[in-house]
Formats: sequence, C-alpha cells, structure tokens
Amino acid sequence: MTTTKKMCLIGDILVDVTLRTATTDIKLRMGGIVHAARCLWALDMPFDVAYFAPPYLDEAIHKYLNSHGCSNILKLGNVTGTPYVFLISEAKETGDQGYDFLLRDELKIEHYPSAYQKISNADYSDYLLISGNYHLNDILNSIPPKGKIHIDLANNIDDISFFKTLPRKLDSIYSSTSSNLFKKLFDNNLTTFFDHFKEYTETIILKENRGGSRGFNFAEKEAANSPSQTRPIIHSVGVGDAYFAACVFKYNTGNLREAMFFSSWIAAEYASTTYPDDFKKNVSRIIRSNLDDLIKLGGTTLPWEERKKINIYIAAPDFDFIDTTPIDKLVENLLYHNFTPRRPIKENGQMEKNATKARRQELFSKDMVMLSECSVLIGVLLYDDPGTLLEIGWAAAKGIPSIVYDPFNRATNCMLTELPDVISSDLDVIISEVFIKSSNIFQNGK
Repeated sequence: MTTTKKMCLIGDILVDVTLRTATTDIKLRMGGIVHAARCLWALDMPFDVAYFAPPYLDEAIHKYLNSHGCSNILKLGNVTGTPYVFLISEAKETGDQGYDFLLRDELKIEHYPSAYQKISNADYSDYLLISGNYHLNDILNSIPPKGKIHIDLANNIDDISFFKTLPRKLDSIYSSTSSNLFKKLFDNNLTTFFDHFKEYTETIILKENRGGSRGFNFAEKEAANSPSQTRPIIHSVGVGDAYFAACVFKYNTGNLREAMFFSSWIAAEYASTTYPDDFKKNVSRIIRSNLDDLIKLGGTTLPWEERKKINIYIAAPDFDFIDTTPIDKLVENLLYHNFTPRRPIKENGQMEKNATKARRQELFSKDMVMLSECSVLIGVLLYDDPGTLLEIGWAAAKGIPSIVYDPFNRATNCMLTELPDVISSDLDVIISEVFIKSSNIFQNGK
C-alpha cells in the first residue's frame, strides 16, 4: 500500500442487482464500497481501496477500480459460501427496498493477516469504513493512530454496546433513518439519540433520506443541519455511501454545515443516474458552483419525528370488494417514511349497499372530520370513483395540498389533470411531492 496522504476505503464489494419491474429493466452494478469509490472519483479525491469479496470478482474489481482513479487495491479477505449478491426489488426507496442477500447464512470470510499489516504500515489522512461482514475491530486495530476513522453504520451494527469494544474513539459516525441501530435507539428525541454516541465519536451525522440531514460535533458543541435536494430519482442504491464519502471529503476543508450541504447536492446527483460518467459531469458543475449560492437555494427539511404529525388523507375506493394493492403499497411506503396515512373507509367503516340516510350522514360527517384533521390529500385513481373525485376537488378548493396517484394512467379530463398540485403514475414522484409539501408545512409551522 502507498504512504501518500489520501483516503482509504475499507469494506465489502458486492454485486447489486436491481430486479426488473413493469417500467425498468434489470440493472447489475458493483456495490458496497464501490458506491463511495465512484463518488471520490467524481470529486477527483485520491483514494485507495481495501476490500473483502469472493475470488470470482477480483479481476473485475481491479479492472473497474483502476478505470475509476484507484491504482492501489488491497484484498483484506476472501469471501466464500455466497456469491455476495444483493437482490433489490425497489431501487428508488419509495418504501422498503426489499433487499435479499443471497445465501447470507452460508457466508464465511478468510481474513489475510499480511494485508492487515499493510494497513498498519500505511499513512492515509482518512479511513472510511462501510460496516459489513468483516471483523471491524481487527481493522480498527490495524489503522495507524494519526489516521482519521469514519464509519458508516449501515445495517451490520445492531447494538450500541458494540462501540464499547472499539480500540479507539472515532472521528465521525454516519447513520441513516433506515439503519437498524437508528430504529432501535431513536425515541423521537434527536439529542438523546446523538448522546448515545458521544463517548465513541467526535461527530455524528444522521441522514434522513429525503428529509435532509442533522449532525453534531461533540468537541465543538456544534449542531448543524442541511436540507435534501428532493426530486424524482432514478435509484437510491448507494446514495448514502456517496453522501458520506462527499461529507468526509468536504469536512476536511470546511465546517460541518458546509460539508452536509455540499454532500446533499452530491447525493442528489448520485441518485439521478446509474452512469458514472454522467455523475462525474454533474458533480463537476457542483464543484464549480459557489457553495454559498447552493446553500441559499435551500431544499427539503423534514425531521423524522415531525413526519408523524403529517396526517395524509387517502382519498380512494378502498373497498373490500376490489383489489386495493396500489392503495396498500402507497400506505406501506408512507409508513416506511414515518408519515401518518389515514384511510377513511378502513377507519370509519364501509357504507352498506342499502345504507339509510342516517348512516350515510354518519359516514359523511366522520370522513369530513378526518379530512379536516389532515394536512395533505392523496387521491388514488383505480377507476372513476365519484367519492374520490369529489374529495380531490374539495381539498383543492380548501387549499389543502392535493396529490393524485394515477397508477393506471386513467386521468384524461383536464379538470382532473390540472386541479391537483401533482398527478403521476410514478410512486417515486408521489412520495417526493409528499416530502416537499410536508416540508413546507413544517417550515411554516415553525
């Protein structure tokens, strides 16, 4: 390994396979720490890679990384028992991405002590580790004392007690709202969540997917937050890794807030394409831009704990005698992002075929009360249901943000296409608009 001052990426290299859908083809890419490598390559940041992978991938790994600016590549261990393949059923993270790690229970790693010794003899300014299936403590024990250590929690660390076993304090920890440790420790209080880590790191940053990021430097007692650049995307696979790599890159030359803002723009570009050359071209424009100007443009800010307060009225024919799969999927995705979807027919009851006037009035009144309690309306067009259409119109007239999910592209009437704020058959567009509208509500409420 070289002894020049640059970043060393450490972790697994896998194969990400995004499965074919009705609208997208199958996509195969190298994943794991290669996502962070693409980011550093696009930023023209010198980096080396130390990795774990099955032997059949080695030749392709060297060829790919060499062509993306990495000349020093060290294999730390051999993976057997599994092809090291992730199947991804939902690439855009409108909801749970449905990862399936093939043969995960058969995984074994043969660690190379001589390679660890090369890490010990190296002299990098920063070490970015994406937690994986390898022995993290052994790696940390091999890193020279003056090297800064940054860890992405990912989903391989499930208990805060793990950090008590670490040989040294970390320079930064990166988490996201989809990580297992966040889900386990977060109790709707960010300070309490961050305090869990204050003995183990100088800085912690929480990436809240489309809702922005929040961070804290314990040494400086510096709190920072930045919005996300929320917009319809191509994919969300590895976007967090790109964000964290960019943040380490920028934090070395700026403050925490600047690093987080910069990283949000880099992450947005990574999510906008799966073609590295296009990503690098887009990143070059960000690098040439004045960061203060980017900061002034703002973005979407919606903390995780605030989303529960956003009640979303689902205007839809949510009846027990039809296929409600698109409604169910929408609601599942809203819950994944911590919103509060309200299904009037499920909550208030379904009107009987021969309902009396009193019964009709009861259900109508309950639905109207629920609608008044909601901040956003999403109409779901499964067919020309009069109730759904009336609720969309009523909400729009009342100034309630109105979004229409049209999974079967049924909308042709100009009143229906032009009245809502957004109408789309793409669930990613719908979820992105929910974040944007809800962020505006949160900001105005503050």
